[in-house]
Amino acid sequence: MDEKTKTAAGIATGLQGMKYDDVRLAELATEVEILNDAVRKAAAARLTFDDDPAAFASIMAKEARS
Repeated sequence: MDEKTKTAAGIATGLQGMKYDDVRLAELATEVEILNDAVRKAAAARLTFDDDPAAFASIMAKEARS
């Protein structure tokens, strides 16, 4: 099991109280990586380091409604 899959397993078990087999955990790790990359790219196009932290939440909320 690679590190990303171990992390997904730790989050699923420790924070969500859920257990998955190794195949599903690997799939979840890949899905989270894809989503995280998309969010970072979307935010990078609209935010700078000096923006208010609330601006990130505002952008995500606007995108969710689009």
